[in-house]
Formats: sequence, structure tokens, C-alpha cells
Amino acid sequence: MAKSTLKPIMVLSDAHGFYHSLSAVLIHAGLIDPDLNWTGKNTILVQMGDIIDRGHDYKAIDILLNYLQIQSKKEKGQVVRLLGNHELEILKKNYFVTTMPYWEIEPFRAKLIKDILEGKIQAAWAGRGFLFTHSGCTDALFNLLKKELPAKPTPQNLAKLLNKILVDCVKREDFSHPIFYVSRSRGGIDPFAGIFWADLNELLLSHKTCPFKQIVGHTMVQGIVSSTDGKVICVDVGMPRVFEGTFEYLKFKNNKYQVIKIEE
Repeated sequence: MAKSTLKPIMVLSDAHGFYHSLSAVLIHAGLIDPDLNWTGKNTILVQMGDIIDRGHDYKAIDILLNYLQIQSKKEKGQVVRLLGNHELEILKKNYFVTTMPYWEIEPFRAKLIKDILEGKIQAAWAGRGFLFTHSGCTDALFNLLKKELPAKPTPQNLAKLLNKILVDCVKREDFSHPIFYVSRSRGGIDPFAGIFWADLNELLLSHKTCPFKQIVGHTMVQGIVSSTDGKVICVDVGMPRVFEGTFEYLKFKNNKYQVIKIEE
């Protein structure tokens, strides 16, 4: 029997400024050593967004993830960075929602724009039959987007479309596209939520006709959870819990995934 050539995938959600927790998880997963060098070989690390706010070490997280993007390529690995709703609001200049010091906001925004335009930070990624976005693609959004997709769309071509939309909107500084919508479930006024702001309950109630399996962060859960039909997995278990010994992350080996627990 031929040996599988699929790369391992490790999925890690919202970091929210907790650098020491993030680095502890990466060491636990065997992706970095204590000197912060990449040891994950050809593993694909997917970080689901929201590196800012709550904790105060977002700069260290940003530097580390940028560094690992460079290092992992040398080992034929990959670090995928997705855009979260907290970063989105900085792009939209809604600075009142951030806990960042005001003098750090504009430099962060300028770097964020640069990273998006260079493809270092994305709206979406696809792998193992799953669509990865920060909060998920609802039926309403998918039905709007599918006219721009092939007759038999795949997670890959939907991710490509979402990334194109993000780049085009960042270039124009126009964030009115429905992928950026905020619905009433999270305090907005839009008819449905986009891929950065959908609440997990909203996604679970509205994913029936979207043909893809999805992995999301954004909504904090006590442990990694899956919908009853297996089409939606939420991985945001709260980064501060690492040092409480209750943290979990997701790991794919071949076409199967498992929940890895960090236990005291």
C-alpha cells in the first residue's frame, strides 16, 4: 500500500494577545522548539485569526507567526494566517472596539494591509475538504457568492474567491461587501453575518445548503465541538486556558482529525 503524502495539519484558533499561551501550544504540538525555531517539518499550521485585544502581547505573536511563515517554507511546511473580526475592525477604522493603545493602532493597520496584499494574511483557506474561515460561511452568504463559482464549487475555489474579495476591498478601502457583514447576533444591523462575524449558533442554524464542511473559531466554546452532521467544527476554546490545563487543538493526520488536549 502506498504511503500517504498528505501533510499534517494543526488548527489553532484565536490568540488574542496571549503570546506565552500560544508559544506553549506550539511547543506542545511539536511545531517549535523552546528557542522558537520551526520543528514541524512539513506540517501546515492554520491560525484562525484574532491575534489582538484582551492580552497585550500581539506584537510578539505577529512577529512569531511571520517568522514561522518564513521558516516553515524551508521545510516544505506552511503557516496559514487568517483574518479575524478584531483585525477587520482595525481595517475599517472602528478603533473604539480595540484594547490596543491608540498610538499603536495606525502602525498595526499599515502592516496588516501590507500583509494582506502580500498574501501573508488571508480571508479563507481550504484543506481536507474543509473551508477554514474565522467565523464561517452561512447559507445566505454562500447563496450570494455561488453565482461567481463553478457549477460544482469546491472549498478551494470558494476560498480563492473570498481571498480575492478581501484583497480587492482592502485596495479600495471599501468594506461594504457582504463577507464583512455583522448581523444582530453580534450587535450589527445587517441581514446576515459574513465570514468574520457569524456567531456559531447563527452558523449552525444556517449551514444546511452550504455544500462544504467548515472549521471556524470566533465563538468561544468549552471544548472543541462539532455539529451533529459533522459539517461545522469550532475550535476557539480560549487561549488563556492553556495554563489552566484545559486547552485543546485540532490535528489532521491524513484525512482524519483528532482533538489534542493539553492536560496538567
